[in-house]
Amino acid sequence: MNLLTPERVLELQEALDSQTRSNIWRKILHAMSVVRVADNKQITQASGLNRDRLRRTLDKMEAASAGFPPLFSAYNSKLKRGGQTGPAPRVYRLGESGAALCKLDGLTNAHACQLDEPRAIRHALGVLDVHLAALAAGLNVTTDRNLDYGDDDHLRPDNLVTLPDMTKAIFESEQDARSDFLERILRSLDHKVAFYTSQQAQGFSPVVRMLIDLPRGKEWQRTLNTWRQAVEITREKHDQLPFRLLALPLSEFLANPEWEMEPTPGRWVDLTATGALATASGDAKSLAQVAQELPQFTNPERRMILAALYQELQQTGRYADQPQADSEFLYVMRTIYLASHDPFATSLARSGVPRESLYLLYHYLRMNPGLLQLVEQTIQMDARRIHWNQSTALHRMQVVIDAFLEYHGWQSDGPLRAYSYTPDYQTRGPRRLSVAVEITDPEILMPAETEVVPGKQEIQILEESLGWVLSALFAQTHHLGLKKPPFW
Repeated sequence: MNLLTPERVLELQEALDSQTRSNIWRKILHAMSVVRVADNKQITQASGLNRDRLRRTLDKMEAASAGFPPLFSAYNSKLKRGGQTGPAPRVYRLGESGAALCKLDGLTNAHACQLDEPRAIRHALGVLDVHLAALAAGLNVTTDRNLDYGDDDHLRPDNLVTLPDMTKAIFESEQDARSDFLERILRSLDHKVAFYTSQQAQGFSPVVRMLIDLPRGKEWQRTLNTWRQAVEITREKHDQLPFRLLALPLSEFLANPEWEMEPTPGRWVDLTATGALATASGDAKSLAQVAQELPQFTNPERRMILAALYQELQQTGRYADQPQADSEFLYVMRTIYLASHDPFATSLARSGVPRESLYLLYHYLRMNPGLLQLVEQTIQMDARRIHWNQSTALHRMQVVIDAFLEYHGWQSDGPLRAYSYTPDYQTRGPRRLSVAVEITDPEILMPAETEVVPGKQEIQILEESLGWVLSALFAQTHHLGLKKPPFW
C-alpha cells in the first residue's frame, strides 16, 4: 500500500538517512522543490556533489524509496537550453514522496511536479538558475510567490531578490516571444504598472530585469521586438511607465551575475527606452546566360554547370526577397483560431459561430491584399467551364491550399502537410469537404538558436488552427467577403 501517511513519510525519511547523508538527500530534494524541477547541473550546484557522486547518490535514494511513491522522475524528452553547448543535462521532476519529505522539512509550497510540456519545463529551469545564482551570492531570494498590492490584486514575479543595499529587485525569466504571445505580455506589463503605482512598491528597484533563455541572434531580436511592441502599447495606454524593463540573455547573466541597484550600462537592453547585401551589376553576362548559349554538354559538363549556377544562386541571394517558410506564420494562424476556439472557454461559448476568429481572418486577408486577390482568383478560376464533381472540387481546394501556403513561403507536401479530403462514410458528424493539416517533423517549429522541440499539445493546436483557416476559405466565405465557391 503506497499511501503516504505521516508514519510512512517518517519511515521513508529514516530509510534515506540510513542509505546516504541526510544533508545531501535533503539538498537534492530541496533544490527540486523550488520550481518542482531541476537538471543535473543545478542539483550539482545546490548539493556540492560532482556528477559521478550525484549519480550514485540518486541511485541510493531510489533504492531506499523502493515500495514508496517516487521521490523524483527523470524527464526523458530532448531539452536543450538557449546558449547551451554540449549534451543537455538530465532533468528531474519532484515526485510525490519527494514533495512530502520537503513539506516535513517546512517547505510548505513543495508539490509533485505536473509539468510535461518542454516550454514550461525550460521556463522553470530558467527561474531556478536565477534562484541558485542569488543564493550563491549570499542574497535573500523569494521564488514564484505572490506580491499583494490590493484587496484582490497581486504580482507574481519569477524571482524577488533582495540586493546588497536591501532594495528588492524583480527578476523575470522569459523565452522566445512570438506575436501570438502579445496578449499575455500586455497583461504582465499591466500588472507591473499597477504594482509600481501602488504604495507596496516602496523599497523596490524601479528596474525590472528580464533574463531571456536565448542566445543573441535572429530569435533574440525578434523576441525583443515583440516586447518593444508591447511596451509601446502599454505606454500609450498608461501615458508613462513607472518602471524600466531591461533584458539580457540568461546565459550571459549566469556567466557574470550582477546584483547592483543600477545594472551595468551597455550590457543590458532597455526595452522601455524611447527613441543589405549589395549586389554588383554590369554589362557582363551572367553564368546562367552563358550556360544557355553553350551548344551541347556531356553529362559531367552539365553537372559542373548546374553546380556553378547553384553556387551563383547562393552568392547572389537571388530569392532572398521571396517569402521564406517561417514558423511565425503558423503561430499567427493559431492567434486567429484561438480567438473563438479557446479550450478553456465554456462549452456554450465554443458551440457558437466563431465570429471572433472570422473577424480576425477577414482583416488578415485585407492586410494582405495580394493574398486576398490570389485566393479569390484561384477559387473562381474557369468556374463556368468545369463540370464540378467531388474529384474536381477536391482538386480545386488543393490548388487554393497550395497557393495560400506558397504565398507564405510554404509547400503542402513537405514536413508541413495540408490537403483536402472527404470524411469517411462512417464518420459521425458533418460530412463536408474538409482540409487536414499534419506537422510530420516538429523541428520546423524550433527557433534556430534554441533547439527545443515543441510538445504534442502545441503541435496539435497549430495543426487545428491552420486546418480551420484553410477550411474557412471555402466554408465561411459569406463571413469573409469572398464569393461562394462554385462547388460548395
